[in-house]
Amino acid sequence: MSLSQDQAAESLKEIDRTSRRSALAYSYARTSPYLIMWGLIWMVGYGLSDLYPGAGSWHWTALTLGGLLVSILIGRRQAASGDVPVRPGTGLQVFVTFFAIGLFITATYAIFGHAGPRQQAAFVPLIVALIYSVMGIWKGPRFLVMGIVIAALTLGGFFFLKDHFLLWMAVVGGGALVLGGLWLKKI
Repeated sequence: MSLSQDQAAESLKEIDRTSRRSALAYSYARTSPYLIMWGLIWMVGYGLSDLYPGAGSWHWTALTLGGLLVSILIGRRQAASGDVPVRPGTGLQVFVTFFAIGLFITATYAIFGHAGPRQQAAFVPLIVALIYSVMGIWKGPRFLVMGIVIAALTLGGFFFLKDHFLLWMAVVGGGALVLGGLWLKKI
């Protein structure tokens, strides 16, 4: 039995569609552990900020550095598995990207230093929402959905739960990342 030219072309198109869906699912699964970990960090960080409002932000520094270290370990474990093609310099690119984002956030805080703690607590999640939304435009719709949800939950809590905003971000903001990570894993 031989295939017609149209049947062969349709088979090749279906192979291409399947290949793209598989690559997207693989990308989602690789991203999942990072989201879960950073969601847990948000839960702890915002929870501590709510419980100890006058304590400063020392815990955020420790949590962020710990999260970056664990992110590096996750990336190395994924690279060592052999499933992830690693280009030379990728680790440096990721580090410089996060460093640039950190500098942007720090510079913004310096310029808008008169912003209150609630405004400052809302800013980083909105940046994260923007990053996930842009990733969704380029990499896959689930990232876009997560970005929109994080932005909506952040703004909703900011405007409607003023007295409990930090607790809201601990539970809902961190929870959204954890659930998003689980959603990406389940493909």
